[in-house]
Amino acid sequence: MGKKSRAFLFILVNIIVSVGATLTVLWFWQRAHPYPDVSSPSIPTTAVDQPSSQSQTDAQDPDPAPDLSLLNQDINIIIRAIVGAGDINIEYVEIINQGQNPTNLTGWQLIDEDGHTFTFPALILYSGGAIKILSKAGTNTVIELFWRSDSAIWQSGETAHLVDAAGETVTTYSIP
Repeated sequence: MGKKSRAFLFILVNIIVSVGATLTVLWFWQRAHPYPDVSSPSIPTTAVDQPSSQSQTDAQDPDPAPDLSLLNQDINIIIRAIVGAGDINIEYVEIINQGQNPTNLTGWQLIDEDGHTFTFPALILYSGGAIKILSKAGTNTVIELFWRSDSAIWQSGETAHLVDAAGETVTTYSIP
């Protein structure tokens, strides 16, 4: 067998072993850290309808899962600030959940006085959580969403409206 054949065989075996190891690690990781389904949150039937009995394992769990039965109760979402109004490169809106419970922002809208509308994707904002909506283009992350506008959305003196999925205004913010 020539040097080229042995090198090719070595590289091929190395690729197969690397792919196998990577897929195995990813499989174990996915099993240990599954993605939550935020598109249709399942709401447990414990809070109001049934008496709560805390099991021994629940009492020992140092990091229990959030109770999604409280989702969209005690809504206290505010627009904390609009930063960089008029400059597409730095302009963003910061929204925070000051309530005690998580809020499903899926389908909510951020609207300016000129009718520009940003519709929220599937998103649950937990208590104390904040999200930035940047006017420019970019790739959404867990803490930043991008409007993907070609020009600045906000102007001084304008009022921003945050509207829930039912069309009700939740909060407003006037830009100084």
